[in-house]
Amino acid sequence: MSCGACGGSGTASGCSSCGSRLFLPGQPGDDSGARPLADPCLSLVESLGETVDSLRQLYTDFGLRPYRVFSVVYEWSGGDVGRGLPRVISEAELLPTPYLRETSGVAGELRSAGLVERGSVRLEQVSPRYTEDQVRVLFFALPLPPPRQGFIEVRIDSRDGSTERRRFIVRGIPYRDADGFQWRVTLLRQDEDRTRSGLPAGPR
Repeated sequence: MSCGACGGSGTASGCSSCGSRLFLPGQPGDDSGARPLADPCLSLVESLGETVDSLRQLYTDFGLRPYRVFSVVYEWSGGDVGRGLPRVISEAELLPTPYLRETSGVAGELRSAGLVERGSVRLEQVSPRYTEDQVRVLFFALPLPPPRQGFIEVRIDSRDGSTERRRFIVRGIPYRDADGFQWRVTLLRQDEDRTRSGLPAGPR
């Protein structure tokens, strides 16, 4: 630790060169008032969570979020992921509908089997009222026990009839952006989309 008076070194109890007292932020003797938040549940950010969600719901009500976002879990009949047939055991919609922002974007890549989509998007404005534990479950921050498999699914709403479903996996760790009243998550495009009617892709 360096002394602000002479530039010498010292400890929290004092400078070894000039004898000035040194204080760590938040330690006894520090007059800045630095301290942890006594009760985060009573903070302004927490109290405004429901209001923020109500305002963001207007984007959906006005038709400005023309898609829906789901957290989907499969269970495979063969005892391991990719073996046997998959069946959907849970499907949870993220509400109010988050905002999909292109980062590197999703683009078509021509392969021998046809056009394959590759790239990533960022999911923003995920409700700040989700707890960290809930977010970890919804976005699979913890690995699922075999033979279960989780992914995020984005589908256009019913204005265009029955549309394609696009499957993503989570890249990195969900981030709580308290300043923005949101969680942020990066999604990576994945193959094996469900059919338009919601049936899983076949066995590999």
